[in-house]
Amino acid sequence: MRLIESIVPFYFLLMIIEIVYTRIKKKEFYFFEDSLADLSLGVLSRIFDGLVLLGLVFVYDKLYHLSFGVETLSKFYLAPSSILHWLVLFVILDFLFYLAHRYSHEIKILWASHVVHHSSEEFNLSVALRQSFIRNIGIGIFYLPLALLGFPVESYLIIDALNRTYQFWVHTRAIHKLPNWFEAIFVTPSHHRVHHAMNPEYIDKNYGGVFIFWDKIFGTYCEETFEPRYGLTTQLHSYDPINANVHVLKDLFSDLIHTKNKWQGIVSFFSYPSVRPDDLQAVMDRGVRDPKLWLSHHYLELTNKVHNPVYHKASGNILYRVFLLIQFVFPTTLTLYFLKRMHLYSLLEVSSVFVLLVFSFYSLGKLLEGKKEWLSVEFPKYFSWLFLLLYFFKS
Repeated sequence: MRLIESIVPFYFLLMIIEIVYTRIKKKEFYFFEDSLADLSLGVLSRIFDGLVLLGLVFVYDKLYHLSFGVETLSKFYLAPSSILHWLVLFVILDFLFYLAHRYSHEIKILWASHVVHHSSEEFNLSVALRQSFIRNIGIGIFYLPLALLGFPVESYLIIDALNRTYQFWVHTRAIHKLPNWFEAIFVTPSHHRVHHAMNPEYIDKNYGGVFIFWDKIFGTYCEETFEPRYGLTTQLHSYDPINANVHVLKDLFSDLIHTKNKWQGIVSFFSYPSVRPDDLQAVMDRGVRDPKLWLSHHYLELTNKVHNPVYHKASGNILYRVFLLIQFVFPTTLTLYFLKRMHLYSLLEVSSVFVLLVFSFYSLGKLLEGKKEWLSVEFPKYFSWLFLLLYFFKS
């Protein structure tokens, strides 16, 4: 995962290039508050990634040492010293990503995490960083078979990082279509724009990470034939990164609490995202489990929503936006510092730092929404920053 952190400056460079390009071409691909929310969600995901990956790596390593896959790989000349080891792993991991990504759209409890990535109404490189803080749990479970096949954890982590790195650049509207041979094999910005669309024709399409042929094989491919409208079928209309992370989870548990059909409430966790208990569901959708049938019921409604204006709510004037940028840069700098050095501190110290950093982004979310809660949020945040500086940087 250090690979991801080491190329973060390259991500920012590409974003700057895209921003300059959009200004030259007079395109409105970026909106300040939305992009700051994207970047905040990216930092939040990195805070939790370290902790989640520790657990996943532990489980992965146990499975690896219990399997007979190591000997099998050696027999097929797929030991880590072989180029085939890395090529085969790259392809298999991308197939497992396709499955994980598809089920993250088709199973509500997984969608509750993945929805974060789709909740922006914009589509630009900053959206690539818009990730859930528990993303690695859902995705990582699908990667565990790699351990049983005999691929060591180091190989898995390297190829996973490369797979994620490839996916960054396809989040752009600045690149239209690429050569036909490339479009036929690899995921491109055109393919991925379709995936992020809320147009009924485009919903639940193009799940591939690096290779688009998985979608063509399994019937989930759709070509971009018109400019998509981005976001969710019910738009979030919020720049709060904490709310973006938890809003579907809140709805899930709210349904479970309020429904009289508790079993249906539990089953809905593992159903298509539109499924709810019958007593909380619209009559036309009761018992509907087929995504295509649900889409046919709501086709006109979704088509009308496509023409709704994009949610653009400025939080304040230019000085206030500079203030917000500082509110982002300071905890982000602290986060990167502690991620590099977390192995030097105790579990209690690391946990305390992470709680305070998450609180900082909770505060930023309030400010992005124009809520200046000085006594209950802002002043405690500044005291937490002072505490971090005095405690960890004393000499």
